[in-house]
Amino acid sequence: MQSEKENQNQDDEKILEIARARFDLAAEAEREVRELALEDLKFGAGEQWDLRDKDQRELDRRPCLTINRLPQFIRQIVNDQRQNRPSVKVSPVDDKADIETAKILQGIIRHVENSSDADVAYDTAFDSAVRTWL
Repeated sequence: MQSEKENQNQDDEKILEIARARFDLAAEAEREVRELALEDLKFGAGEQWDLRDKDQRELDRRPCLTINRLPQFIRQIVNDQRQNRPSVKVSPVDDKADIETAKILQGIIRHVENSSDADVAYDTAFDSAVRTWL
């Protein structure tokens, strides 16, 4: 007869097996998008030469100049978003909605955003979106 701890371990293993299978499924579904995003990040960081061309130029002892003009445009877009940051607005939408409840919910959302430094998360997410959509 199995102990309670052994049963718990078996249950945990089943849960982990399901989680791993779901992770593998999600990773495979997003693989191409992640590869393209990584390629965009590298391009934005200045790795703009095709590897074969770069190797050939190095063999020929020719320079591989990169004049990376992307960062200025990325900063322009990201800074514009920071100046005009979108925000959550709660609005009552029908005759059963209560304006006071909407105001309370708006206050709760504002409090959560302020106490969690949501601006940092919003800015990071937007910057990542811009850099991986080149």
